[in-house]
Amino acid sequence: MLAFVFVSCTSTKIKDSQKQPLDLELQERNRATVSLLDRLRRIPGIIVRRNTPYILSNSADSPTSTSSEPLYVLDGYPVGNSFRDVSQLAQNVDVKTIEILKGSEASFYGSRAGAGVIIITTYKE
Repeated sequence: MLAFVFVSCTSTKIKDSQKQPLDLELQERNRATVSLLDRLRRIPGIIVRRNTPYILSNSADSPTSTSSEPLYVLDGYPVGNSFRDVSQLAQNVDVKTIEILKGSEASFYGSRAGAGVIIITTYKE
């Protein structure tokens, strides 16, 4: 008697279309527990000194002692060059996206954006 046994192996890899909702769900859960300063610290090109974020320029590896803070724009409105002001206005739970502009990209905001621009968009737009 001759018997054939077929064995198959299947993969449990998550497809890209399934991975995106999982990533969004994790972001939603984590946004309440991660502070605004920590979220800024995780963005490439940002360095934090004395609880103040600075945007690294292309020509320097670290900000100098005379570096000024970047311009903060919250929901399309320039808030100023103080992280303390923007952290009081925007709660970490409400922050949807953070975008960094430097160099010629930041020129739209004028001379106050000489050190770069951090654009913060909230869910409350």
